[in-house]
Amino acid sequence: MLLVTATAVLAPGLLVASWLLLRKSAYSESDTEAISIHFLRKKLPQDLTEWRTHTRYITSWNHLRRFLAGYGYRLWSFDHLNPSKPGILIPPGQAYGDSSGFLYAIPVSAQVEEEDLKDVGASDLHSPGPGPDLGIGSLATPRHILWPARHDHGDVVIRVLSVGGDGLRSLKILRQVATAPEALIRSNHTLPLFREIVLKDIILGVFPRVTASLTEVFVPSKMRFVAKTDMMEIFTQCLEALDFLHQNLIAHLNVTFDNFLIDFPPLSHLQKCPLTGSPRVFIANFDHSVSFLPSTPAAERFCLGGHLFAYQPPEEEQGSTKDTFLARKRALESVTESKEQSKKRALTSKPPEIVDSRHRFSPFPVDCWQFASSVLTLESELTEDGSDSGFIFIEPVHELFRTMASDDPTCRPSAFDALIGLQHILYPS
Repeated sequence: MLLVTATAVLAPGLLVASWLLLRKSAYSESDTEAISIHFLRKKLPQDLTEWRTHTRYITSWNHLRRFLAGYGYRLWSFDHLNPSKPGILIPPGQAYGDSSGFLYAIPVSAQVEEEDLKDVGASDLHSPGPGPDLGIGSLATPRHILWPARHDHGDVVIRVLSVGGDGLRSLKILRQVATAPEALIRSNHTLPLFREIVLKDIILGVFPRVTASLTEVFVPSKMRFVAKTDMMEIFTQCLEALDFLHQNLIAHLNVTFDNFLIDFPPLSHLQKCPLTGSPRVFIANFDHSVSFLPSTPAAERFCLGGHLFAYQPPEEEQGSTKDTFLARKRALESVTESKEQSKKRALTSKPPEIVDSRHRFSPFPVDCWQFASSVLTLESELTEDGSDSGFIFIEPVHELFRTMASDDPTCRPSAFDALIGLQHILYPS
């Protein structure tokens, strides 16, 4: 009887002790994780500018490998077994990830010469099936603030969006147009933001890995394989992308070919047979972008010139390391004003209405000027190279882009008007 009573008295105490032990164990595990996150954060750049510029950015991404693996993202690594391709990243595991709907290959005709395949980069691409395919290579180059990763649902790119509050303005814009429900709108070409990953004051964004930027496609060795219809469709989608942003009172302010992406290369003249449809164009990189509330009066939708005179990221961050808009601008000192005129003027990365950091300007005509300047730069580059295939020099199209690149911002058509104008030229009723 005494033994039963003693057991009844001790049982609650044992239960309490066991509960405290479990609680302490759980607290210790959580505390250990918090300490680990704290020390990981101390190893990483302290602000966005440092992340863009510091030379040990590869080390920073290596520090993040285990942390990101906990979310199911395995970062790509350097191919140390292939010294002929230094600085090239390869995915973990098999060469190809599952289809994400943002990266496709095109089957190449058997009649294409091997030398032509090398010109368009086929020698750097792996083929998932019989015969060569373009646009689905397993190669990538590292960037300061972005890195490719493998996920169960396909390959992605992880980008540093905000550090210590810096970058929150562009993140706000991404949350507005790169996520549902706006991301589901057909005319919205913003590259979708799949998810955000938070590490203390650092916010990382997960985006789909897309086949190529327009900069990587618009080079002389590839342009001769691009069909006129594909080229015009790409320009139309670019204008539609700008119009959607402008309708939502968002100005991109870094509208170059580096920041337009496509899901497969438009090399129609290399394909085995004609493909239906055209590449889908996406717009990315909102680091310079600005937005306005709908309640903001039209007369107050202005920026100061300092917004475009601020820090410019290294060229290797701006898409392709081989061919950027700024590199083209330096190599190409002028563009043709019209078919009949030989007058030329130098291109700059900033529109003529912005003269200093204190200058007040409307950002929406700047987007139009930047895009038209990119098109005209490409036109002049192909003309001087002798690779012109005739699609730019349709006079109405040429005149439309010349007007968009006017020195007077009040003379430039809006993105919507330019889109309608280009469609009327291409598809007259």
